[in-house]
Amino acid sequence: MKQYRWLLASALSILIIGIIFTACQKDISGDENIPGGQAKLSIYLTDGPYDFDKVLVDIQGILVKVDTCEKQGRHDDDDDDDHDEYHDRREDCDIWDTLQVRPGVYDLLTLRNGNDTLLASGFIPRGEIEKIKFVLGTNNSIVVDSVSYPLRLKEGKNFIYVKVKHGDIDSISNNNFEMFLDFDVARSIRFINGVYWLKPALKPFCKSNSGEIEGKIRPVGSHGMIAAVMGSDSTFARPDHHEGEFKIRGLKEGTYSLYVDGINGYRDTLINNIQVRRGKETELKTITLQK
Repeated sequence: MKQYRWLLASALSILIIGIIFTACQKDISGDENIPGGQAKLSIYLTDGPYDFDKVLVDIQGILVKVDTCEKQGRHDDDDDDDHDEYHDRREDCDIWDTLQVRPGVYDLLTLRNGNDTLLASGFIPRGEIEKIKFVLGTNNSIVVDSVSYPLRLKEGKNFIYVKVKHGDIDSISNNNFEMFLDFDVARSIRFINGVYWLKPALKPFCKSNSGEIEGKIRPVGSHGMIAAVMGSDSTFARPDHHEGEFKIRGLKEGTYSLYVDGINGYRDTLINNIQVRRGKETELKTITLQK
């Protein structure tokens, strides 16, 4: 009887190990179910926030423009070449494809400090990803000081094109790619003549080709918005209200200054010479504001 139980336990152990090994193999390959001649693209949405209570954006579609022709020495430049031969070739090469999106209203301010959500994914033709078409619905609104206002589309335009460069996309495995879209709220919303207007400013980035700054601000309730600044580029963050933790993603490599807006009697603070490297997290010591 003991021998039977031992044999049964051994068989179950082998079966479990086999299942785990198979699952790991599937996870590592990641591309075994990608159809021939196609690639998989996943797009994650994250937020470059601003000092509002909520920003509710109605996202309805994501389309991708792919250049399916083989490239020889292609550079990431604008689509304004004047050569007829170039335009003729592009008409034959360029294909717009639609990703499977999770449509609905997203509160952008929940997607900050390193949080993101899978917005769209699907199979596209193999080739060079050139543009994203970001399509909005009409159910957009903003909450300011606990009051909700409609958020109108600038010029009635319900879409925006986002140019994508090769360095904006991560290769997860063979023909399996991902990228992030940073919805820059500070640059996307304008208050004009008593009306809030929305014109999305979206920045694509990937983890391997960008850096991060993260840290913590104390005491709780001493800070408002913060900004990482390099030259004319500013990227905003809104630290967690309870812990004061923040993370700023999608930063170009370089030397930054971090500006912290002090509130409730605390002084503003500026930290200089913060080095950001591609694919790395720059972790700051706890920032303590003074009155």
